[in-house]
Amino acid sequence: MKMPHTSGTISYARRTEVEFKKNGRRPNRIKIFLKYHKHKDGSHVSSESAATLEKIEQLLTVDEEKGETSKANEAIVPLKEDAISKVLSPDKNGRVRGMGFKTSPKMLEKEASEEQMNEPNKELAQQVAILTAQVKKITDIVTRRDGATTEEVAI
Repeated sequence: MKMPHTSGTISYARRTEVEFKKNGRRPNRIKIFLKYHKHKDGSHVSSESAATLEKIEQLLTVDEEKGETSKANEAIVPLKEDAISKVLSPDKNGRVRGMGFKTSPKMLEKEASEEQMNEPNKELAQQVAILTAQVKKITDIVTRRDGATTEEVAI
């Protein structure tokens, strides 16, 4: 089945980077796939692609009804579990449909694990910033009350 796209000569990888710079979040392949397989006005490129895209959108709404919206909105969804793989069949070995050339499933797994490792680090950095601000407030209060210098309070 042919699935004509409206991306022109710009690759999916570049489109993903543009979306990332615009929104600050990396879009997942489903969002990019849906966006660039339709015209700007939202009409379908062909009747064949219309049926396929409608199936993908139905799967997304079913996932949302089940409460799996957070999974559908993530940048990296497990490839065998996403709507594109369910409708168009799983990707061939070493290929990831809708992610541009030279993107492999292992690369996406690596990105996913790095993102999972960075999430707790972001939370810890926020906690450290909060605690630092609290210590500064306490230090200021003690300095004003006792007339001590900041160096004496720090000891």
